Amino acid sequence: MFPTGLFPDLQRCAQAALKSHLRARRRPFLSSFSVKNLKNPAIAAISLLACLFNTPAAFAQAGRQIGQQPGQPGSSQGAVIVRVLLPNRSAYGNAIVNLKSFNGQIMGTQSSTGQVQIKFPDLPVGKYTVEVIAPGFETAEETAELLTSGDQLYINVILKPLPGTDLSLVGSGPPVLAPGPAKELSKAMELLRADKPEEAKKHLDKVAQKAPANPDVNYFLGLYYAQQKDYARAEEYWKKAIQIYPLHAYSLSALGSLEVNNGHFDQAITYFKRAVQGAPDSWRNEAQLGQAYLLHKECAESVKHEKRAVEIGKDRASVAQLILARAYICQNMRPEAEQALNKFVAESVDPDDLKAAHQMLDALKRPAGSDVAAAAVNASTGAATRGAATGGPADHTDHSGEVLPPSPAEVAVGNSMPLARADLLPPSKWMPPDIDESMPPVETGATCPMQQISDGTAKRVEAFIDGVNRISATETLDHEVIDRFGLTSKHESRRFSYVESLAEVKPGQYRVDEYRDGTMGLDVFPEHLASLGLGSMVMIFHPVYRDEYEMTCEGLTHWHDRQVWQVHFRQRKDKPARMREYSVGKNVYSVGLRGRAWIAADTFQIVSIETDLVAPVPAIRLAAEHITIDYEPVQFRKKHEELWLPQNAELFFDFNGRRVHRRHHFDDYRLFSVDENQKISAPPSEAKLDSTQPPSE
Repeated sequence: MFPTGLFPDLQRCAQAALKSHLRARRRPFLSSFSVKNLKNPAIAAISLLACLFNTPAAFAQAGRQIGQQPGQPGSSQGAVIVRVLLPNRSAYGNAIVNLKSFNGQIMGTQSSTGQVQIKFPDLPVGKYTVEVIAPGFETAEETAELLTSGDQLYINVILKPLPGTDLSLVGSGPPVLAPGPAKELSKAMELLRADKPEEAKKHLDKVAQKAPANPDVNYFLGLYYAQQKDYARAEEYWKKAIQIYPLHAYSLSALGSLEVNNGHFDQAITYFKRAVQGAPDSWRNEAQLGQAYLLHKECAESVKHEKRAVEIGKDRASVAQLILARAYICQNMRPEAEQALNKFVAESVDPDDLKAAHQMLDALKRPAGSDVAAAAVNASTGAATRGAATGGPADHTDHSGEVLPPSPAEVAVGNSMPLARADLLPPSKWMPPDIDESMPPVETGATCPMQQISDGTAKRVEAFIDGVNRISATETLDHEVIDRFGLTSKHESRRFSYVESLAEVKPGQYRVDEYRDGTMGLDVFPEHLASLGLGSMVMIFHPVYRDEYEMTCEGLTHWHDRQVWQVHFRQRKDKPARMREYSVGKNVYSVGLRGRAWIAADTFQIVSIETDLVAPVPAIRLAAEHITIDYEPVQFRKKHEELWLPQNAELFFDFNGRRVHRRHHFDDYRLFSVDENQKISAPPSEAKLDSTQPPSE
């Protein structure tokens, strides 16, 4: 789901299973993309494989979909039914509702979007706690007790707004588009992304006839006019969008940017504050709000919001470091400004921004003379004075006409924020949002024992290696080709008998081999496109590889019924990328990964991993890749043994102008030693589909 409320019906696709995959030739463990020529030279066979790289080891991320978990079985089950209400007793449709057992374990999680009431069925007699989390409100808890079998208990939870929450802006959630108009809107969004506004306008007009009062439709109409530089019409549609849904964060952000461009910084702050209220986990909204505060000369407020933007967005929010540095300069906080600038220089790739940062650093390193802040601003902007309308400090001259430096309180950011198409366009819906676009919320007050988490997880990964070498499974592979509108144009499914070997071939070097139906060949995959080795991504936390990643524990949260530590990781720049590679013909391209892992707080088992690329690979036109892997315990009864193994995985990638979505599911696990069979049940949303190719539109 977009963190802004945009397309609220779009949640991440049902998680499908993914396991380590093999290559036709044996390689050390690294993920790669390989292309070879077939008999027809016009056709390329592409393979994505995960193996660990062949060089020895050097020194050394919801927005996630959550599902309801049933209670313990009983002869006659009861239910808890929850209504989430605003202080005026109207229903509220933008909350997350957790049902906890009496000892604090989460029994189920649901969203109130589109639901007047939320039902947790199949519950045994007992005491429960209903927890409601909603942006802009205090977390609410109510006790529920089922006294007899078959009880249906209704709970009304009345939300209490946090200080600063404007209840006049809070509605029952954004309207949801019907499937037909939603499809048209998806086409329009992709055409706007492809810089084909006139073609996009045809689809926008069509969907506007069917859903004129939908905020997403009005937002994209405004975006169309913004691309035409008709900002008056764009503003008209964006204001209509927030009239329909006052917390439509993309429209609020766009309106804030318009006000910045017009020099109305106080009005911009109002819009950006509402955008943050609508999407509290978006780093972009925090960064824009911090920049608007800086332009308004409220430097301390700017620092607060830019620090939050960096915390949420990590390296993706590097521009916030530059704004943060200027906010520190505004307060004459020289050491903090230098630290932020050095961090920005280490992360940014934009040549103009890097030039400005180096100029500011040079100015800060000079002996403090008249005004450190003025020197730094002059170095970054190339002039001592700027017009206030352009977003810089006001002109200052003495009676002789000589230019005087601005005071620290008058330091601004430089040029005002342009209405960049890349910032206004939501992410493509065919692929989940980047893991650093927002940070899933965590509990407050929990201290992360990162060293303990690292050591405990390493032991579990070593046990995973032992287990995966002793099992076979049935693999179901769903392959989808995505068209230019972000819609599925082709689908096919295949099933394999699957065996994996994961072994240390020399100190610091592991290799994965996979067999599908007894072969390591690539031709068993749809369109000769092989996805390999993904289930063994947990090797990121193995002692051989973990020091090649920067790891940060973000806090304690919940994954279904478990308390988990949320850990962010990123490939270090001073270490080789050994976990994933793309092989194209005879050429191999190593790619760095960043992502999140959710690790059980009690056992340190990895329950889920998500990854994105550190950077695209222009040489092979690899624009993006997103991987999600979920792990579950598998019980082998005759052996009285439990192994944590991959259950579901999804792979999305945009390579050479082609978009592919692939789902893997593993079940029917068997231990070699006893031929013991145990099946992991598919999630309710999982469907086994026959090969289909819907007609193109």
